[in-house]
Amino acid sequence: MERLRALQRQTQPPTGRPNPPAAAGPQVGGSRQGDITASLSTQQQGAIGGKVRECWTKDEGQLGIETMSAQLIVTFDETGTARDVAVGDADRGRMGDPRFRAFVERAIRAVKSPRCASLPIPRNELGKIGTLTFRFKP
Repeated sequence: MERLRALQRQTQPPTGRPNPPAAAGPQVGGSRQGDITASLSTQQQGAIGGKVRECWTKDEGQLGIETMSAQLIVTFDETGTARDVAVGDADRGRMGDPRFRAFVERAIRAVKSPRCASLPIPRNELGKIGTLTFRFKP
């Protein structure tokens, strides 16, 4: 038994390498790979905003809702359907405010709503996964 223990003892340092760092979170703006925001015309941006607005419900009693806005990063699939929504870096720190958080959660629900998740993405962008970065305002 002692012989087995001696053979099993590690005599050299491990040769493995540490895991690579985790992927970074979403970046803000047009520098993100696959972000098509900068390539959209004003009319196309308006069509996407209009589609999302159809599913947004306004909390009439919320104080200051008229002045609120949130930056959202939307990841869409090959068919132009919104699959993931994240709060942009510029507004992530504000999520501690309960009123702002409620506003953002309503905006995210609107984007992910089955009725409005199919975004009017330009045909030349269909067939690949991409992202949109936009400022959500009531």
